[in-house]
Amino acid sequence: MASNKITKAKAPKKKNVPKSATKPRKLASDTSREILEERLEFVITCIKETGIKVDMAAVARHYKISTNAANLRLRRANDYVAKMVSAREEAQKSDETQSDNEPQKDNEDLEITEDED
Repeated sequence: MASNKITKAKAPKKKNVPKSATKPRKLASDTSREILEERLEFVITCIKETGIKVDMAAVARHYKISTNAANLRLRRANDYVAKMVSAREEAQKSDETQSDNEPQKDNEDLEITEDED
């Protein structure tokens, strides 16, 4: 006759599968972050270049925060974008100076001669 005891089944052992060298989640989040940063920069630039006056009291009401807090958030976003832009410009300058400092390879044809014995 079969036993009425409940037994716990053991989970199968995990095989030693090597982990991916690149982490897809991390790559996806970095890409998403880059996209968000570009969009933030775009919006801040639109506001600056068009001279739009932001109604900070309305923004504060929307987020249920004080007008001062809303102003600080916008200022922090603006500072963040400024840092991103300056970092990008520095990276571009660095890339340009590295390419300028690399020695130029001569592509002259070399004559190959065979020694006569």
